[in-house]
Amino acid sequence: MKGFIGLKILDRFKFLFTKLDVDYRIMRKILQLKLVMDERRVPTFMMNDHPKEGSNAFRNSLMLYAFMGALFAMFIFPPFPLFYKMNMILGVILFIVTTAMIGDYSSVLLDVKEKNILLPKPIDVKTINAAKVLHVLIYLFSIILAIATPTLLVGSFKYGVGFAVVLIVQLVFMAGFIIFSTSILYFALLHFFDGEKLKDIINYFQILMTVAMIILYQLVGRVFEIFNFDVVYTPKWWNYLLPSVWFSAPFSIFVENQVGMHYVYFSILGFVIPIMMLFLYFKAVAPYFEGLLQKLNISSGKTGGVGKKQWREGIGSRIAGKLLGESMDGVFYRFTLNMVASERTLKLKLYPTLAFAIILPFIFVFSSLSSAGSVTGGYRQLKEGNFYLYLYFTISMLANTIPMLSTSEGNKAAWIYHILPIENPNVIYRGALKAFIGKYILPVYGAACIIFLGVYGLRILPDIFLMMLNLLLLIIIIFHYSKKPLPFSQDFQYIKHNNMSIMLQLFAFSGVSAGIHWFLISRGYNILVYAGVVLAMVIITWKKVFSTKVVDIRTEIREENGDKKDKKDKIDKEETTESENIDKAKEKLE
Repeated sequence: MKGFIGLKILDRFKFLFTKLDVDYRIMRKILQLKLVMDERRVPTFMMNDHPKEGSNAFRNSLMLYAFMGALFAMFIFPPFPLFYKMNMILGVILFIVTTAMIGDYSSVLLDVKEKNILLPKPIDVKTINAAKVLHVLIYLFSIILAIATPTLLVGSFKYGVGFAVVLIVQLVFMAGFIIFSTSILYFALLHFFDGEKLKDIINYFQILMTVAMIILYQLVGRVFEIFNFDVVYTPKWWNYLLPSVWFSAPFSIFVENQVGMHYVYFSILGFVIPIMMLFLYFKAVAPYFEGLLQKLNISSGKTGGVGKKQWREGIGSRIAGKLLGESMDGVFYRFTLNMVASERTLKLKLYPTLAFAIILPFIFVFSSLSSAGSVTGGYRQLKEGNFYLYLYFTISMLANTIPMLSTSEGNKAAWIYHILPIENPNVIYRGALKAFIGKYILPVYGAACIIFLGVYGLRILPDIFLMMLNLLLLIIIIFHYSKKPLPFSQDFQYIKHNNMSIMLQLFAFSGVSAGIHWFLISRGYNILVYAGVVLAMVIITWKKVFSTKVVDIRTEIREENGDKKDKKDKIDKEETTESENIDKAKEKLE
């Protein structure tokens, strides 16, 4: 098995583990296996990129972290105080590493299966816990070093060796702060919630991380337009609550020789709080943490938030009952709502796209207004323009989520469709599509519209209505001309293989629709007539798409089985032919 640099460094401290009564040989083997498995672990923010067979996903993620670190290292060059620069850089490192710990390594910190496998073997608990702690530390320092190394090199070049020493010390304290704060957070959550609730909270952190990565990517190129280099720092009371401030203050004291009292207080907090959290962890958390981890195996659902969840689901079911009755459409409407609510992996892929659908128009708006010169000038330019047309980007992003309706982590259970007494799968598609549009598409679109309504007022209501109709028409067209796998019947590779062609269609349609919309309002024409035309197209295409009989599910199965049989017969025939050729060759040789 391959060697790792971290293990080679660890070998030099073997005597420490021996003194602590840890079986170093066993611990090293467990740790080596964990590091091998890490190479196959796909980080949360790379979930849409499926690595090739044999590729090292963790190494690829470190390269991406290093690239991001190189971008943030550029903050060292502008001519404003080092305290501001390190606030930005260390703040980003704190956020990325903390969310990575919560999002990607929650399964390591909260593992309850490992001991069930290892404890029956002649391995003591101390050795297992040592391997777990070292695994987390190696992962944590790998990410921190990947992001911070460019800053370390650039800062040392500009400020000297003192900068490097201070940064290394601060990174060690930051690592301790992240590990112990994350563990205490989990301890508190496990104390109040059961395993299922905790898994939901972890899922929300994973979604937050992915959304934050998208936003950071968009803002990195504009950050120097936002900041005014000629600034004077005035400490506020809330500054003492920011960890990035604690770890940035020593750079002002030891590198720039600015010994202000607020810098001293910040530095003391950056030293004392990680030490206090270390003491709190070992005295109050560690003795009970392992026992609370057993709650992860409990899915009683008897938590305080369940009643609220059932109330929400009850409203959804009642709305479906009133609108769709007890028809098959209504059945699959409710089925889709329940499935999406329980699919954590699907939400992990879906929610960042929905969040980005809201954010994307405003990224373009801020970019367009960056030359206004002032907030007042930018607002005036915004009011006088037609920037609400950027909602067509929201439309494209929302329509792009429709293929996700076909995916599920439990896609192998899709055999249930095949035994249902359904002659035409259109009832499945109709109910699922209505649920998806009502649950996600229209609420997200409405959220983006509310912000523009706050700026432009009710005068843009006809425009919003027209764009909503274009969104519905686009969804129907994409659904009609794309493949139609049954809801929740595909793995997540389906999105990757079909995403590019769908995106091209989406942006083409949205571009044409936006162009027509802009032409009508720029010429002063009444867009309600055009909206009426689009509404008629929505109704006609909906009826046409779902009145066309789709191939019966059982027919699809028979065809699929027939194709498999043909392939098997072809392979058997080829093997027989190859065997005959070998026999003939042997006869000739004899």
